[in-house]
Amino acid sequence: MSTTTTRALLLGVVTLFEPVNGYQLRRELLSWGVEEWAHIHPGSIYSMLSTFVKQQLLERHDLVDGERAVAVYTMTDAGQTELARLLHEATVTVNAMEPSAFRVALSFIPLVERPTMLTDLRERARVAEKTSARLLDRIARVARGLAPPHVAHSIELELRLVETERAWLAEFIGSIEAGALVFAGEQPDWEPPADDEGHQMVSESARYREMLRQAQD
Repeated sequence: MSTTTTRALLLGVVTLFEPVNGYQLRRELLSWGVEEWAHIHPGSIYSMLSTFVKQQLLERHDLVDGERAVAVYTMTDAGQTELARLLHEATVTVNAMEPSAFRVALSFIPLVERPTMLTDLRERARVAEKTSARLLDRIARVARGLAPPHVAHSIELELRLVETERAWLAEFIGSIEAGALVFAGEQPDWEPPADDEGHQMVSESARYREMLRQAQD
């Protein structure tokens, strides 16, 4: 998975649960099963958090939690702008052979407004259509003897993946147009189960938020 995709994933989780510390971020991402497809290493989380602070995408707050010092992070306006850019880019860019970026974008649907997501998904559908046409042209070139015959099988695999996504996109866009899912600014209609680790994140973040408020008073 590219660094760009990892940046979007980490910034998105901070946005969902801020203020949040590095250990919480690692725990939450592992609960999503991202180690199976995102290949995020624990050490890289702390390194990227430091980088984001230097880039002024995050703000670091050093707190004393009981008997231990803890660093928690919150988003800046620049961080929100960067996250929106990354999610847009991931949504409109079609790469059937490496779908991780789009999976990250779908993970953060509640952070995106419905009209924005629809606009980006329709753009993705147009890009997918053009990609299909390009792949068909490449298969035709192989058939004319302009490339080794075995290449056609690899191209056909990509074409089938793109065609499958095109059908899925049409259904997905239709469901969003009909009011499915909850987007930014809309009233949530789903609560996680009582044993969901997200509940612990929410309560911990609320405690950190109160600590920050008291520190600023």
